Amino acid sequence: MMSRTFQSNARVVVAAAALLCSACVSAPDTVREQASSALACDGAQVTVSRTERRYLGDDAYEASGCGQKVVYQCERAYVLLIPVGTVGCHKK
Repeated sequence: MMSRTFQSNARVVVAAAALLCSACVSAPDTVREQASSALACDGAQVTVSRTERRYLGDDAYEASGCGQKVVYQCERAYVLLIPVGTVGCHKK
């Protein structure tokens, strides 16, 4: 059986993660939206693939469409060194 202190601490961590990630976004969707604009290409024609995933640090994504490619870096949010979501993405 879990102690009350552990349960209380777990609730605090979950609440902190939820609060922190209230502004989190879907990295592939964000990259697709930004690349669509940058490439002047319809979002349905843009494909997104993750090219680099790190436990700590940013993830890299490549978006391609309409004969062009662009690379994005997406910043991840952490709670106690546990990745909880993506904060935002920008062109590399």
